[in-house]
Amino acid sequence: MPARAIRNVLTLLARAALLACAAVAHAGVLPEERADAMYKSYEGDGLKIDGPAVLVRKNFADKVSVSAGYYVDQVSGASVDMVVLGASELREERKQYNVGVDYLRGKVTYSVGFTNSKENDYDSDTASISISQDMFGDLTTVTLSASRGWDTITKVGAPDFLEKLDRRTYAVGVSQIVTRNLIAGFDYEAITEEGYLQNPYRAIRYVSPDGTTFLTAPEIYPRTRTGNAVALRAKYYLPWRAAVSGRYRYYFDTWDIRAHTAEIGYTQPFLNDALLADFSYRYYTQGSASFYSDLFPRENFQNFMGRD
Repeated sequence: MPARAIRNVLTLLARAALLACAAVAHAGVLPEERADAMYKSYEGDGLKIDGPAVLVRKNFADKVSVSAGYYVDQVSGASVDMVVLGASELREERKQYNVGVDYLRGKVTYSVGFTNSKENDYDSDTASISISQDMFGDLTTVTLSASRGWDTITKVGAPDFLEKLDRRTYAVGVSQIVTRNLIAGFDYEAITEEGYLQNPYRAIRYVSPDGTTFLTAPEIYPRTRTGNAVALRAKYYLPWRAAVSGRYRYYFDTWDIRAHTAEIGYTQPFLNDALLADFSYRYYTQGSASFYSDLFPRENFQNFMGRD
């Protein structure tokens, strides 16, 4: 659990890298057949995370595209949270499998997918569906998608600990060819979560009754959350067969968390597209939840208390 945020970022980067090679499906065009593999590695903040990632895609009769992926995260070390809590060194492995099917009919692409992820203390299953259609002379692409996730949370060293989490996501995206060289887009996503939303290994700090020391207690989180995210993106193709891109995303939820993400990127192919170089910079800032505090004045100070 303490390393989950880093692992999720690495998984997203691995997906992005593989999909950049495999091409993303758009309405009216199936992605090309590919077999891609990569190895990811991260080391920092007392943690080391590495493992392979594989993606294979096969098309049939120019109407159906089937894909399958496999990811492994091997984690070792001790994060800042674990050092503070005095926990033993973390050693765990996460394996993730995903399959997907795209069906093309005219200018409409229907897609379904399923992902299974297992690790020492967290199992997750996610099913997704989407519909994408070209319109207005193929200059505009509209995509509607939805997903449902079922997570099971356990705790190492506590065999009786078992919690559930239910996640639902709904999204709409619009991609528009503005000029010959410019593509712009808008995305909206709504996420609802119900169940165990905290980290069983984290604790809050509060002042002892006599005011002489600090004590700890398990965090207390709400069991529901609704989040919303809106994003604007654009990519401009340069005359020398390169491209510059930009994206801005704003997130807000019912916990009063607000987050801003801004990204810029540059892509340059070499050797007749045999070699592709990507350069990117991302700036991210996030506020805290309404029930967050680094130090609470006393135990049970309020209904919900978190230090994450």
